[in-house]
Amino acid sequence: MSGSRKFFVGGNWKMNGSREDNEKLLKLLSEAHFGDNTEVLIAPPSVFLHDVRKLLKKEIHVAAQNCYKVSKGAFTGEISPAMIKDIGCEWVILGHSERRSIFGESDEVGFFNSTTIRKQLLFYDI
Repeated sequence: MSGSRKFFVGGNWKMNGSREDNEKLLKLLSEAHFGDNTEVLIAPPSVFLHDVRKLLKKEIHVAAQNCYKVSKGAFTGEISPAMIKDIGCEWVILGHSERRSIFGESDEVGFFNSTTIRKQLLFYDI
């Protein structure tokens, strides 16, 4: 099937999970066999990103659920693209509908942030 598109499966954990629950789920995911034509991504809460990336096989991508547009600075509570990349994650969810509806972020903010972050680190928004 050369040239065919990969089947993409993504799971956003939202604000769920615990270290104990995560270990059980990651064990199942690590033992699962996905076809060569399948790309799998999970997005745990940011407090679990480092542990999840360390425990999960590299074939499964790990995404942050959000990030701020700059690499460092006085932005309490935010995480940067550089921090996400530093712990081995290559993906980030940007402009999610929940960010717009619950936190009042606009489509323009989501677009600006995704464009800025892609220029910084070549991340993908999903």
